[in-house]
Amino acid sequence: MTEESGFRGEGRAAEEAAGWFARLQGEAATVDDWLAFERWLSAAPAHARAYEKLEKLWLDLDSAGIAHELGEPPGRAPSAARAQRPRGAGRRAWLAGGVLMAAGLAVAILGPGLWSSRTAAAQAYRTAPGELRTLTLVDGTQVRLNAASQITVSLGRHVRSVKMADAEAVFDVAHDPARPFLIAVGDRQVRVVGTRFNLRHRDGRVALTVSRGVVEVRPADAPDARPTRVAMGQQLDHVEGQRVETLSPAEPDAAFAWTNGQLIYRDRPLAEVAGDLSRRFGVPIRPADARTAALRFTGVLVTDNEADVLRRLEAYAPIRAERANGAVVLRRKG
Repeated sequence: MTEESGFRGEGRAAEEAAGWFARLQGEAATVDDWLAFERWLSAAPAHARAYEKLEKLWLDLDSAGIAHELGEPPGRAPSAARAQRPRGAGRRAWLAGGVLMAAGLAVAILGPGLWSSRTAAAQAYRTAPGELRTLTLVDGTQVRLNAASQITVSLGRHVRSVKMADAEAVFDVAHDPARPFLIAVGDRQVRVVGTRFNLRHRDGRVALTVSRGVVEVRPADAPDARPTRVAMGQQLDHVEGQRVETLSPAEPDAAFAWTNGQLIYRDRPLAEVAGDLSRRFGVPIRPADARTAALRFTGVLVTDNEADVLRRLEAYAPIRAERANGAVVLRRKG
């Protein structure tokens, strides 16, 4: 390939990246849009480079107060100027043009090294059994911790890192392509730029469900490996120690239901249900034996109080709950 054709290819990638940027900004972006974007992103290395450069450029301009005049990024309150801008396809074309205009402005006005961020020491967060907690990190990321969970967060100049022990959490990650958000969970690494997802790490199993954006997952010992990309409306399941991962369609509302006082199960082992209830109520709840633990359960449990939840569980499953020595033992009926 000649140098001239290489420049043409990079320019074409930049134009396509601007189109995707404008398309995915809107609230009307669908699951099919995100999946199509994922295919485009992985089709050529130049695509990923172009899109990452464009995202960083837009954030840099926003930090300098310039992007405000070209078009606010997602989540910004509408300004009077924005209310007068064209909508629909015309607005997308306008926004794409604004992004390309920003590319020229950045070279002339901003120069290198614009973005900087504070570096914070590692901070541990944990919840006790029965405790739910919402965190807002200094970068604007919000984390909703489920009961009996522990994470450690370090927000550095070039990367934001989280170590996830036995835990479950909803992450709403602040968009910052200059500082990717990396989560070490079991034997996997989760890489995020800005999106919303539920991540569960319990009993050697990792489950990731995405409700907005795209999340990358790699083996922790191979950070340069080709990632598995999990898009909006998909779930990744992985058992630690195994090489494979399972990617399947998912209903994000089910994975996020614990934040609204519900636990939703579809064909899950009773051992998992008992573990969740133990963490939720701070009382040991366990199956009586391996056969009972392997029972499959499908249903919705409203976690208003321990006694009512156990009564519902007895109604939904062929078990009875017996209290003994400060614990609850689940036994098969009959």
